[in-house]
Amino acid sequence: MRMRHLKGFAVLALFLIPSVAFAKPKKNKRSIFSVPSSVPVQELEAEPAVEETAAEGEEVIEIAIQLPPADEDGLLAGEAPLLEESPAIDLDWKGEVIEYSAGELPERKILEIWGADHPSAVKYRDRYVNGQNKKWLIESLERSVPYRPYIVRKLKEAGLPLLLQYLPIVESYYNPYAVSYAGATGIWQFMTNSMGSRLTKNTWYDDRRDPWKSTDAAVAKLADNYGYFGDWAIAIAAYNCGVGAMNKVVKKNKDKDFWYLAENKLIPAQSVEYVPKLLAIADLIENAEYYGVTDIAEAAALADMDQVDEYDYLHTRKMYSLEQIASVTGVEHSRVRLLNPSLLRSCTPAREEFSVRLPAGTLTDEVTEEGLNTALAALGTPADAIVYTVKEGDTLWGISRRYSLSVKDICDANDIREKSVLSIRQKLIIPIFD
Repeated sequence: MRMRHLKGFAVLALFLIPSVAFAKPKKNKRSIFSVPSSVPVQELEAEPAVEETAAEGEEVIEIAIQLPPADEDGLLAGEAPLLEESPAIDLDWKGEVIEYSAGELPERKILEIWGADHPSAVKYRDRYVNGQNKKWLIESLERSVPYRPYIVRKLKEAGLPLLLQYLPIVESYYNPYAVSYAGATGIWQFMTNSMGSRLTKNTWYDDRRDPWKSTDAAVAKLADNYGYFGDWAIAIAAYNCGVGAMNKVVKKNKDKDFWYLAENKLIPAQSVEYVPKLLAIADLIENAEYYGVTDIAEAAALADMDQVDEYDYLHTRKMYSLEQIASVTGVEHSRVRLLNPSLLRSCTPAREEFSVRLPAGTLTDEVTEEGLNTALAALGTPADAIVYTVKEGDTLWGISRRYSLSVKDICDANDIREKSVLSIRQKLIIPIFD
């Protein structure tokens, strides 16, 4: 431990975690001070010699750098120590302390999962502080407003780290309609084979696109992952690459943490970047004022985390367009669509019960489910459908090809069997799907 001399300051001990970076705010000039994770303690102590004896009358500040134990490969192990406060500190280009003033800067919040100051996370944090990436981050936070309060509530109920509310930014930029090149869908990017029994996909709707239902499934899946691996970074990476794939790697590398697996490229490249990206985004949002990115702080604050929206539900068993539902409920069409993104066809399923999500207060003593269903039935053919008159030679298969539908789509809409024989001049409802 080296002793540094500064006149006019009280004796103060600062305990810093590895790689703690003091980033530059808008109004305070500061330099970045960090300890690379790969540098052994011995090298940290081998600084240029500094006079260790204070001159008479001078007061001394002692700076203690406290590191968690390193493993045999020089990688950081264990949890980061708690940092009780983030002082404002100015350093010169050599890292020498030139000024210290407590309380001038916002306190830097330490995340629930360690690793925000790992070089791979810092790389992403730097990317998201400006340019197009920053714009995407802000837009993601704006899109998250209807969903994040619910997600946070479910995370709290399950006892999971709250920074997981930012995982949909990594996955989909909070776009319910996002579909990856591999077919992963929704804000949580579920693959078809990962839906399990929690989500349903059929001709009419895809629960993966429902932010509320998919959140329930994602929270359960993340909890299962952590219960299986007992390490949050590995559990999150497994959400990306799959539990089976991660388990094979973990079995071959017992007692190794995520950072070891990532640095040694033992897991897929996408998963290597997945965890650092999440931690960087979470750190930047949670500490937006500390980093001087007030526009990100403002976007994050748009969601009132103390207010989780409640909804009414209209249960239907016939095909009604969202436009029709909007007309009988008095709810704007765009609002009905926003609250029911799982519907693939802009209409409710034919011959199947579906719960249409509506703003709380839509149903009252006067406006009942029964009354709304009666009003919908009286409207006749849905607005997003056409009536086709069967001609000589028509078959269900031929008609389905003409309108890019499945035979089942037409049969469900018309309550007929797929083997039904069509009659000339028979009327068929042909749903017009987006």
